[in-house]
Amino acid sequence: MSPLESLASSAVRTANKAKATLIVVMTRGGTTAKLVAKYRPAVPILSVVVPFLTTDSFDWTCSDETPARHSLIYRGLIPLLAEGSAKATDAESTEVILEGALKSATQRGLCKPGDAIVALHRIGGASGNLWAV
Repeated sequence: MSPLESLASSAVRTANKAKATLIVVMTRGGTTAKLVAKYRPAVPILSVVVPFLTTDSFDWTCSDETPARHSLIYRGLIPLLAEGSAKATDAESTEVILEGALKSATQRGLCKPGDAIVALHRIGGASGNLWAV
């Protein structure tokens, strides 16, 4: 089992044990969210596709919404295209994006204040967290 797949299966097991109402997966290309969906959790998976900027010194380009669209074909995945963040560090931008995702999830009725959720991300150095909304 690859480290990424081990992380995905652990997120589903954690969601089951914590009686979480939602799994939030922050991803760039969608692979992590698809691996979580492979384990068919009993709760919805919010696949937050985080855009990334690239530059060649003259032109700036931003990734497109293709990973969010592709997640529509997987069972249990609910796509959300995150806004880019200009924070100084990955930890700061992850925090901002996660707050936006949780706000969107509560507006959609996927979770409510006081619910436990599992947040899984591979953006920056850390991976995976258990959060309470």
